[in-house]
Amino acid sequence: MGEKLAELDDLAKLTRRVERMEDIEAIRQLKARYLNACDRQDPLAVRACFADGEVSIEVGHLGVYDTADAFVAMFTQAGCHDFVLDKHQGGNAEIDIVGDSHAKALWCLDYRNINTRDRTLTLLSLLYHDEYEKIGGAWKIRRTRSEFKTALHCTYAAGMLEPLIAGHSVADAPLAKAR
Repeated sequence: MGEKLAELDDLAKLTRRVERMEDIEAIRQLKARYLNACDRQDPLAVRACFADGEVSIEVGHLGVYDTADAFVAMFTQAGCHDFVLDKHQGGNAEIDIVGDSHAKALWCLDYRNINTRDRTLTLLSLLYHDEYEKIGGAWKIRRTRSEFKTALHCTYAAGMLEPLIAGHSVADAPLAKAR
């Protein structure tokens, strides 16, 4: 009898470990869908990555949003144009499952943007501080905060790159012209 209970206990532990690995992979896939949707300029796919109802989306100089719909409206207005060429590259995920339906993660992002209308190039890096909720069996982003680490904003209007801003964020003060 004791041997059967030990086997059941081992099976339960193994099941929990497999579920945890599946949850981590599902969160990785969710973040990939989000970043790829941003690059494809697909507002509906971006929206589908977030939970319904109240969320917290903090994106520095781009604002703080308490609904996914408000964030997607800003994203659509600012980033969904033929002249906006984006690449979001996420990685270095540190994902922590903190309950059956809650998780948190730290991600790094390397981002580049070419704006062919304004003739600018932006390179930046940041850390995403994310919180997730499992809703109806699917993981969704409930909270995200962008911690900007580096930013370089340049113009190429004169035929060569000229740095305009170098700092932690593109919201930093413009560079002084060299004399």
